[in-house]
Amino acid sequence: MINPYEQWESYFSEAINAEIPSIWKIEELVYLGIGGSGIPGRILELLDLPVPYKVFRGYNPVVTEKSTVFAVSYSGTTTETIVALLSSLKKTNKVVVITSGGKMEEIAKKNNLPLIKLPKGLQTRYVFPYIFTYLVRLINEGLGTKFNVNELLEGVKESKPKVNEIASVLASQIAGKIPIFYASSLLSIAERFKQEINENAKYPAFFSELPEANHNEIELYSSPNNFYPVVLVSDKIDEATADLINAYKIYPFYSSILKNISSLTLLAGYLSVKLALLLGVEPTELKIIPKIRDKTFNLFKGEINSAN
Repeated sequence: MINPYEQWESYFSEAINAEIPSIWKIEELVYLGIGGSGIPGRILELLDLPVPYKVFRGYNPVVTEKSTVFAVSYSGTTTETIVALLSSLKKTNKVVVITSGGKMEEIAKKNNLPLIKLPKGLQTRYVFPYIFTYLVRLINEGLGTKFNVNELLEGVKESKPKVNEIASVLASQIAGKIPIFYASSLLSIAERFKQEINENAKYPAFFSELPEANHNEIELYSSPNNFYPVVLVSDKIDEATADLINAYKIYPFYSSILKNISSLTLLAGYLSVKLALLLGVEPTELKIIPKIRDKTFNLFKGEINSAN
């Protein structure tokens, strides 16, 4: 199979150079999204934005008239995000929609909302470069920040050989065990590792926060078990924890936060695909997630249809 993450250089490049709408000054920011469309919003927290910022990965957002809302659904048919978007529009009209189409695009056009279109025909987890790049560019536009989005592309280009090497080693060590990804400041990246392994390899994986896990969860390692700890090291407590529980250590490759975000999420993708191949699993195929999406829509279809 073709590794979908091999395309990330072109995805980042396209998103860096694409036109995006101008937006207003951001006073406070709310992010709506779930799953592969939600994790970019969590990772955006790593940029330490200069305004209040909340992420809602469900259908009950807290929005005020001051809120700028980024509503993100790759498919455009994610029930929870559609319901959250409709709820948000009752409070504010400062909403940007990022989607490939579907109901989300319909709502954006009906309400004359700024709309950023994503390319169709991909799995949500593979379009992280588009979504995250657009988010950073919108942040620069609405907050006057000067994050250099070219660093996202540079991080992928420069790290690919090392990413490929680490992913191969780690996949072989994880196979047959249950990985737990630990992190402190990089917790949202640890969650991305967990998600990628779940979806691409159809395999159990978990993530946990440091130093909190040091006061409960690390007792798992006091006796033989089938867990495989991986620590994303960003400070001395992470390092000490990794040494104590004999964890595999992943260090950020760069001093630039944007280069680290793109390179570490690339590593998560490569690792999950290599693990899938070791297990004889097709990474792009989803069997259970589409079923719960259908069931969830049926729970809210009256509310959604009445909004037309």
